Amino acid sequence: MPGRRTLAFVALLAASALCVATVEIRTHETGDAYYRFLVWNLILAWVPLALAVGAYARARRRVDVVVAVLLVPWLLFFPNAPYLLTDFIHLGGREGPAPLWYDALMLSAFAWTGLLLGFASLYLVQMILRRAFGPAVAWLGVLVALGLASVGVYVGRFIRFNSWDALLHPIRVVEVLNEQRSE
Repeated sequence: MPGRRTLAFVALLAASALCVATVEIRTHETGDAYYRFLVWNLILAWVPLALAVGAYARARRRVDVVVAVLLVPWLLFFPNAPYLLTDFIHLGGREGPAPLWYDALMLSAFAWTGLLLGFASLYLVQMILRRAFGPAVAWLGVLVALGLASVGVYVGRFIRFNSWDALLHPIRVVEVLNEQRSE
C-alpha cells in the first residue's frame, strides 16, 4: 500500500491534470486560448514543492549548506503557489466565449491546487526547520515565509516582477521596490 506522501503527490498530480484539462477543454470548445497562461502559473507553483522535496530529502540525512541553498530559491518561488489566487482578476474582465461559471470554476480549481502545492511545500520546509531548530523556530519560519510570500504576490501581480528577476536582476528589483516605497 502506498504511503501518505505518495498519495499526496498523486493527488496533487491529479488535481493539476484536472486543471490543465479544464483549460484545454475550454480552448478546444471555444477556440479561445486566453487562459492558457494558467498552465504556466501552475507549473511555477510546482517549483517550490520540487525544491522543498529536494531539501527535505537531503535534510533527512543531515541539515547542511545544500539544504540552505535549496531553501533560498524555494523562498523566491514560494509566492508562485498562492499567486494563482490573484488570477481571479481576469474573471469577467472581458466578454469571453465560455460561460462565466465555467471560467470561475476553472480559476477556482487552479487557485485551490496552487494553495495545496504551496502548503505542501511549506509543510516540508517547516519539518526541516523543526528538525534543525525546534518547533518555535519552525513556526516563526512559517510566519516569515507567509509574510514574504504576500509581498512576493504583490510584487508579481502589481509590479510585474517574476521570481527569477530576483536572481537575474537583483539590483533592478531593489531599485523598483525602493521607488514604489517612496511614492
